[in-house]
Amino acid sequence: MEEIIIKRISEVSDSKVSDIYIDSLLEENLKLDNLDVVELCFDLESKLKITIDYNMLYKIKTVGDLISYIKNITQ
Repeated sequence: MEEIIIKRISEVSDSKVSDIYIDSLLEENLKLDNLDVVELCFDLESKLKITIDYNMLYKIKTVGDLISYIKNITQ
């Protein structure tokens, strides 16, 4: 699952997968704006067959936050 999330972040942010770390900040390090994050979440919902609570997006600051959130909702 982590690989899918990081690969999709790479595609949305135009960053190399090798440049994306668990502690990478979505906005500051990867230059994702709010629209990019929503697009990313829509795609992950489709690929992973999950439903993301969009009210939680303001709490997700890093790649690790996103991975942890998705792991928690799929358990």
